Amino acid sequence: MRLIIGDYILDINAEETRYYYTSERYISEGCCCDGCQNYELATDQITFEVSKLFEKLGVDIKKPAEVYVNYSENNILCYGGFYHICGEIIKGESPWVITSKTEDTMTSNLAEENMIDIGNKYKIAFQEECSLLNKNFPRPCIQMEILAYLPWVIRKPNSYEN
Repeated sequence: MRLIIGDYILDINAEETRYYYTSERYISEGCCCDGCQNYELATDQITFEVSKLFEKLGVDIKKPAEVYVNYSENNILCYGGFYHICGEIIKGESPWVITSKTEDTMTSNLAEENMIDIGNKYKIAFQEECSLLNKNFPRPCIQMEILAYLPWVIRKPNSYEN
């Protein structure tokens, strides 16, 4: 199925992606840190637009390949992370910008301005390079990067507030 999302044109297999996510574990089952525990619960508060896009892509929002807290301010956590999707990018660029490069190393940063705001401070972008890809994930695949601002919802003090 071809999808146009912002400047991206994707050719994805949502059914194959959805089937994979049915057997994948929730983020809280793989990590017990406060950030992951909070992310899973906080996704219950996402907007209808965000929920519909994840559904259209075949992705279970509670099962990211990776999620992490960048910072917290006033009990709003800035999350980064990514999900995998069965398919290919027909058109579109990676949101990562190379900030320095030597013969041996390369440093890059996720450029928020290169991401698509899909609602309520939840941004996405796509890239062909897939990190932490499960060997059982169907191929070809792409990675959906996220940047999400979600509330602290677990019933304990926010361990990320300064």
